[in-house]
Amino acid sequence: MTPKGCIFDIRRYAIHDGPGIRLNVFFKGCPLHCQWCHNPEGQDPLPGLIFNQSRCLGCRACKDYTLPQACPSGALETCGTWMDVDQVLQTALREKLFFDRSGGGITCTGGEPLMQPGFLVSLLAACREKGIHTAVDTCLFAPETVLLQVIPHTSLFLADLKVMDPALHKQYTGADNFTILSNLLVIARSGVPFALRTPLIPGVNDTKAELEAMTAFALELQRLGNLTTIHLLPYHNYGKEKRSRILRGRIPFQGNFTTPSEQKVQAILKDLYRQGLHAVTGG
Repeated sequence: MTPKGCIFDIRRYAIHDGPGIRLNVFFKGCPLHCQWCHNPEGQDPLPGLIFNQSRCLGCRACKDYTLPQACPSGALETCGTWMDVDQVLQTALREKLFFDRSGGGITCTGGEPLMQPGFLVSLLAACREKGIHTAVDTCLFAPETVLLQVIPHTSLFLADLKVMDPALHKQYTGADNFTILSNLLVIARSGVPFALRTPLIPGVNDTKAELEAMTAFALELQRLGNLTTIHLLPYHNYGKEKRSRILRGRIPFQGNFTTPSEQKVQAILKDLYRQGLHAVTGG
């Protein structure tokens, strides 16, 4: 019997989160509680309820918010569906022509894919057997034993590097970063290509001390392994609007942050380039 995974979204024709045209599969559940999370609906590991006020007709067909299927306008939705590997694989195979022509593939994201290791490994292995490029977008807060199961089936890792200071990391994400930094070294030594993804949060990780520590660690990872790119992801507040729509499930705390200026972003990019690191905005 193949394992099932809880998935809260599948996006076709994605052009981010890996090379080429991609199928992005969003896994439910995340062990971190980042205050800037842009997918808060994916934090709880189980299916939940989402309410979109702009679609509501005020008909009260849903009454006590327990029957989303009763909503005629789609204002009330279930967030998260249990799927087996073959269901997701068949969706991916329908896109394979686009993958092959563009150098694309499937990206497992979330949430946090490593929270569902049995399903993730089975899905990645099935995709690789069909010649589909596989990417895993991960915060890396997971046991090393899980990561070692995933590495052989992964063509590319998109790995978060959020905050270098352990105390700050715990303050803003709910956990320290020892496991994450250790797992980044494991990926680097594995030889699998990987990119670093850093959400740029003013007042948190855009300080001189944080940027210097991040650069030094990235240079070490580049020396050890196949680091392809650093993706700077300037903070945006889309997650706040999503958070307000969560009716049932974990409702994560959202901090009050601002979007960094373009001047600040370009200055950081320039400094990373100057030190020998390939860096881009977004991706």
